[in-house]
Amino acid sequence: MPDNSGFRSEDFIEKQKKIYKASYVTMALVAINVVVFVISSIFVPYLYSFGMMYTPAVLQNGEYHRLITAMFLHQDINHLFNNMMMLLLVGAIIEHYLGHVAYVVMYFAAGIFGNLLSMAYEVKNGLDWISLGASGAVMGIVGFLVVWLIVNRKTLVQDKSMLIRLIFLLLFVIDSCFFQQGANTIAHLGGFIAGFVFGIINIILFNNRKDMEGIA
Repeated sequence: MPDNSGFRSEDFIEKQKKIYKASYVTMALVAINVVVFVISSIFVPYLYSFGMMYTPAVLQNGEYHRLITAMFLHQDINHLFNNMMMLLLVGAIIEHYLGHVAYVVMYFAAGIFGNLLSMAYEVKNGLDWISLGASGAVMGIVGFLVVWLIVNRKTLVQDKSMLIRLIFLLLFVIDSCFFQQGANTIAHLGGFIAGFVFGIINIILFNNRKDMEGIA
């Protein structure tokens, strides 16, 4: 019986190259995050106090821009690296699947909803957190991917190599978003829920059942 594993590997690599070359939004988001980190860390530290999520500033001072600006600020290089790695690993694939416009809408919707859910939790429990990072938006991408995995679960279990890749990917995402010290788990959960709902609408209600290149 001929061994086609080498051919499959080459085909997978070619698909990855094709996907990343066309993932303009994902690459732009990564570039913006990196540039903002350099500027805010070295040249304009004021961006942190101006842009971080701080519920009293939003509710009392009407600084609603923080719901978005906080998504582009990161605490340190490790925080930035983890979020950008997740964005690159999952975001490009989902962008290729969804298209640029739907993808960017989901990304920002997930990030904003994550911050809103965190605000609601803080108000309910009398907390004043300071939070920042792209994790909520990235978890929206993961939530969308989980819906696709559930819908295609019967096909996935037949491909052990792909299943192993997905398990390692999901473990990395879960560790980065829920077990890192200082992680805003509520914002991450909110982002995940938003992406999951977006996935239900796009994949199930609108019947977008095509293969996800780069994963499958």
